[in-house]
Amino acid sequence: MAETITVTIPHETVNDETVRILSWKVASGSRVEKEQFICEVETSKAVMEIHAPDGGIVQYAAAVGDEVPVGSIICEIIPATQKEPEPTLVATQPEPKAPVTGLPPARLTPLARKVAAECGIDQAAFPPGTLVRSSDVLSKAGKLAPKVEAGLELPTPNQQSGTGREGQSENAPVAGVPVEWVDLARRKVLEGRILRIGRAACIQSSVTLICRAPKLRARVDKLGLSTAGPNALIIFEVARLLHKYPMFNALYDRGRMGRYREVNIGWAIDGGQGLVVPVIKHADQKSLREIASIMEQHVDAYVDNSLAPGDFLGGTFTVSDLSGDGVSLFQPLISQGQSAILGVGSDIASESGEQTLHLTLAFDHQLAEGRRAAQLLRDLSGRLKVHAEIERTPMDGPHSPESEPFCVLCQRDGSKLRKLGAILVKSEIPPGSVCSICLAGY
Repeated sequence: MAETITVTIPHETVNDETVRILSWKVASGSRVEKEQFICEVETSKAVMEIHAPDGGIVQYAAAVGDEVPVGSIICEIIPATQKEPEPTLVATQPEPKAPVTGLPPARLTPLARKVAAECGIDQAAFPPGTLVRSSDVLSKAGKLAPKVEAGLELPTPNQQSGTGREGQSENAPVAGVPVEWVDLARRKVLEGRILRIGRAACIQSSVTLICRAPKLRARVDKLGLSTAGPNALIIFEVARLLHKYPMFNALYDRGRMGRYREVNIGWAIDGGQGLVVPVIKHADQKSLREIASIMEQHVDAYVDNSLAPGDFLGGTFTVSDLSGDGVSLFQPLISQGQSAILGVGSDIASESGEQTLHLTLAFDHQLAEGRRAAQLLRDLSGRLKVHAEIERTPMDGPHSPESEPFCVLCQRDGSKLRKLGAILVKSEIPPGSVCSICLAGY
């Protein structure tokens, strides 16, 4: 007899501890085919589709609206060779299951692993096949969660609306004033949770530098990067500078600095459908045009609401730009697992639309000082100014003999590279010339 197939929430592409069941596409007790779309779940950043791993009769283990742990079973598929259960409509409660043997070891969330290490508790102390949170570890250790930890756990539906089951509140309203509670979107609740963890784990400081690059927008337009805008240039340059300043592409933990071996830049998008931060992986290894192309794909997917959970994973540094909203200065917040974020604001310097950029680097003072942050901003500003001074449009292909060669990666020409003390070297892959800055990696 064929074995029943369990369908779980995959944890490989989800960075959350729980997800919410948005909808079932088939009724419990219905027959489904292999790869058929059967369930829609909501993560903190995107909506994810669950497909049947094989054909058979689907039997719900969770109902619409349920908050279920990542890795847990949401339904079973009974092969057609077995006795088919009586068809039902929507299951309102998960059915009890017989004990299952041969389960994988318990899986600890990132925060739970950190707490377990501090408490000296081994993974084997928890039942196989379970998802373990920090509160579970603290309970096993016989300790009460610290106040900062208590605020990091995912709120229950009652807590999200401001009141606990016993009428208590995490943030009590003003006495004597009526309050109308409105549930926030799950995305916003989990965004706040991630930022609270980041805030609790670091000592945040910031440095701001004014960058006067009046022709930067014109340069971007000439390069054909209007959709991505100056952010493409900023991400291209800061990704390489993070090799020179690795303390800003790192994280702090118990007296240690962990330097990331990849430079993955998250960049904030908020076009009216909520804030999201997709990630450009290995940004330090990509050309300016490649970065701009990925950003355009992210924007298109954002508009179509088709960004996948994997688009948000792995960020080691973040860029947040509010210059398009007329913001000059703001205080960006460092995300969990990172040590810095670059905030971009601007002033309109003249009627011609020339911009003055305000670059703010918020960073973890446990890993760096204000002077190092200022040095990164100074280097970034200098490189952006060089881009802004280029008035001609470089060609994508080989130049004619009379034209000045340029770097096919950063698009700077020879005269501007000389100002940075750099030279051009002939290259076969990519074809053309590459400057010594790009060859060195920063």
